[in-house]
Amino acid sequence: MKVKTFFTAAVLLTFALSQARAETYYIDSQEGSDSNSGLSESSPLEGFEKVNSKSFASGDKILIKRGSKINGSLKISANASAENPLVIAPYGKGQEPVIDAAGYLAGVHIKNSSGVVLKGIEITGDAGKPKEKFNQTQRYAVLVEADKGGVHKSIRLEELDIHDIFAAKQRPSDGKNKTSNRAVGILFSSGGNTNSFLSDLTVINCRIRKTGFTGISFSCNNKEEKYYNTGIRVLKNRLQYIGGPGIQPSRAKDMLVQGNKVYRSGSTADKRMHSRGSGIWTWSCSDVLIEKNKFTQAGGKADSCGMHIDFNCRNVVIQYNYSAYNAGGFIEILGNNHNCAYRYNVSVNDGFREKGKKGAHQEGKILWTSGYVGRNREKHGPYNSYIYNNTIYTKPGSRSCFSISPTTQGLLIANNIFCLNGKTVNVLGDQDNQKARSENPFEPVVFKNNIYCSPDILPEDLGIKDSNPIYGSPDFQQPGGWQVQNYIPQNKGLIKDKGIEIPKLPSDETGLEIGLEPPHDFAGKEIKGRPDIGAFEID
Repeated sequence: MKVKTFFTAAVLLTFALSQARAETYYIDSQEGSDSNSGLSESSPLEGFEKVNSKSFASGDKILIKRGSKINGSLKISANASAENPLVIAPYGKGQEPVIDAAGYLAGVHIKNSSGVVLKGIEITGDAGKPKEKFNQTQRYAVLVEADKGGVHKSIRLEELDIHDIFAAKQRPSDGKNKTSNRAVGILFSSGGNTNSFLSDLTVINCRIRKTGFTGISFSCNNKEEKYYNTGIRVLKNRLQYIGGPGIQPSRAKDMLVQGNKVYRSGSTADKRMHSRGSGIWTWSCSDVLIEKNKFTQAGGKADSCGMHIDFNCRNVVIQYNYSAYNAGGFIEILGNNHNCAYRYNVSVNDGFREKGKKGAHQEGKILWTSGYVGRNREKHGPYNSYIYNNTIYTKPGSRSCFSISPTTQGLLIANNIFCLNGKTVNVLGDQDNQKARSENPFEPVVFKNNIYCSPDILPEDLGIKDSNPIYGSPDFQQPGGWQVQNYIPQNKGLIKDKGIEIPKLPSDETGLEIGLEPPHDFAGKEIKGRPDIGAFEID
């Protein structure tokens, strides 16, 4: 008991001493001076030079006065805790402070740091003459970087207003044009030549618009999974007019992407933009849950789905999302993916892109599995993919494509509504250069109990057939409308309790780590008894 009392007292004393040492720096671009101490509101700094040379600890603060506009780069080195972080935030009244990163690598550069909260700042950075030494094809609103060994953790980015992020120079690309701008709104990057990684990362309630390339990106240069960035939460952000993908995690694990709205990824709003990109795509990721997001109007000559699972992923579950008018399509699962799923999503008019038109070199697709695992590599997989209880609608006169790679091993397609009101086509030759399927389709496969608005929806040469198709109209409330509520079926006799319980695929011991039976439908309604067909449980 005495040891415990002594230990508690020591902890309290350490905390008190850290609080006593904590410093607050004030920055005011209008009234401040870099000759001031910066340690009081009455003696603020003008810019970042003094704070950029310091290392920060728990309880420290950097406060930027509202109304300030600073052309520069805030460089952070901090060793603080999640419970008592370094806080970078505004103070005073008026408009949010602005950091203009034109001419700099990043508006805020957080390097080899732990325990940092950055919130309430507006950050822009449109090209500009270089004012520091860096590669001019790079530009970030926020760059969080770890290149020293060990874990760097507890970084939270909140309520940032990020816009017009463009590098000074273009670089060769596979976007719309031969060159494009590779600027990124927020990048978390780790590895280098060390075993460093990032953990406990949060991006919440941020607004990001008009970036040359990605909106929010996670990258890791270490191929060992134990050093992947982990514990990631991307919540309630709004991304608009993003030149490339909206959200792009690479070599990440334990990730939740929830409540975000991504509008016009792969944008052409600025001629410098990459102009190709899905709302979100994962690569070499594991244990990722993508739910309750809205992905609309992605554009580009290839990929550019609302959400797609690129190769080398495991246990990526995409559920309760609204995907609409994305040129590349709805479902895209590439090679060497294991136990991934699309379930309880609503897709409206996705996949309208036509190969050969407007520079497109891939067809848009409603459902695509591909064995692609990188250029000049033997194609294989995906393995044990689960696609169930989705509601899919395309308008009259549309063209909807399917493509199932012959390398696919293990596929379940059940309880979906395919209300495709136009021509449907089986696509060969995109990415896989696949040949027509042999007489024996891949195994194992469970393809049954899906609703089709008419008997001729599935292409005859698809290679697999629904063993128990259901034909009839779901009677949507207002088909063709933008609101997701328009796709709640009214035909109870066709829908209610007509779903099957989702089984594990034969020879698959895992199913989904999260479980095959979700507790509720797209709208949050509890699933009782047998599931209905489609994304909604109806009364």
